[in-house]
Amino acid sequence: MGSHCVSELDRVAWIGRSTIQDAACLTLVRDSDLGRVAASFGAVTSYGRSLDIDEFCEEAFAYQEKHPMIALRTVGEWTLVVEDSGGQGVRPEVLRRVARPEAVSCYWDEDVRTRFVHAVDGVIQTSFEAVLPEYREGAEPDGLEEHREHLPWSDGAPVQLMLALAGRITGEVPSEEWLTGELCTYPVAPWPDDLVSQPLGDLDGYPAEMLTALRAAGERDQRRVLRSLARYVATTADCLDLPVVQHILAGNRPPCAEVDQTLRELVWSGIWERPLSSAATGCTPCRSSGRSCTRTPATHCPACSPA
Repeated sequence: MGSHCVSELDRVAWIGRSTIQDAACLTLVRDSDLGRVAASFGAVTSYGRSLDIDEFCEEAFAYQEKHPMIALRTVGEWTLVVEDSGGQGVRPEVLRRVARPEAVSCYWDEDVRTRFVHAVDGVIQTSFEAVLPEYREGAEPDGLEEHREHLPWSDGAPVQLMLALAGRITGEVPSEEWLTGELCTYPVAPWPDDLVSQPLGDLDGYPAEMLTALRAAGERDQRRVLRSLARYVATTADCLDLPVVQHILAGNRPPCAEVDQTLRELVWSGIWERPLSSAATGCTPCRSSGRSCTRTPATHCPACSPA
């Protein structure tokens, strides 16, 4: 291993002493507009707050049962997105929206699972586990080989290797300063998982006679059946009256931005209908002293606020 590579890894060794050393996802997006990047991640921007990294990690832990959280700051021409024990930054559903024009994500967790992803124009170009870089996926699985060259993938620390590679691609060397001071933080209403299309013959649980009839039907009749099924689902989900749903059921195609906004609103309303465990509520001082309150962890309630 050359001295140049050693110095690259030494420069990112700070991650092993940081608040997020055990599990995190760091995403660099080539876009300095924090609001636009946050929205692409599915952030609920009306709930934005400024927190330091410790406060952010406390809040992310407290609300992990309800929703993910992200913290952002500008790094040169890029925006850094931090997730504590999260993984939104390596999801195709997120990268399709946020990698406009480019994004690089480094993910690791407490089970030593890792994932490095490079996406351009919404398409994952290269994706691999840091411990098995020889097994690569994506539209251009060999697209980063020049950048990966001479890094000690067989015996280096996986997280440091990913950060060093991210630095080579972006030109921004990951530094401790990335996690200092105030960050813009938001809760996230996660984008729904992509639907996986299946041939009619692979659908489990459907009566054979129904599948036979659907296969024999023409395209017009199949569309009529699908529209009826969509109406039933929308009625059951109590969203039949939404304008975007009405447009789709009428056979029109609403703008993607309108569909995305509706999805985010539905996901966010569903999140807040789920109960939060009692262990995750209450401000930090109250939880530490055994008192009960309903404030968020990074804020203080009247019982513990200084006079």
